[in-house]
Amino acid sequence: MARVVRALDSPAVNMIVKVIAVLALALSVFVGVQQVQLTSCLAEYNEANNRSQAARYAAAEQDRQAQDELFRSIAEDPRSGIEALRQYNLSRDQADEQRRANPLPAPPSQRC
Repeated sequence: MARVVRALDSPAVNMIVKVIAVLALALSVFVGVQQVQLTSCLAEYNEANNRSQAARYAAAEQDRQAQDELFRSIAEDPRSGIEALRQYNLSRDQADEQRRANPLPAPPSQRC
């Protein structure tokens, strides 16, 4: 037993333990920094995705309202069909432009 204690108490073992401790500390700092960067990237993605989805939802709602108005116009006055279709197409073009202006962000697998 005394021999094991002397071996563990030797300067070489002491140095190896210190080197391992410093390497472990450096590795934990590196992993911590990487984790903070990933978390920040994911938060930015979530914010961008939320903005895009909100704008795209508004465009879809505009599409639905334009379609409802088209159906209502034709049902009330079938002769107004051409003008109602023109208005519908204009609304759809505006909604499509809003979708193009708010593309979905690249997924985290490509972004982070």
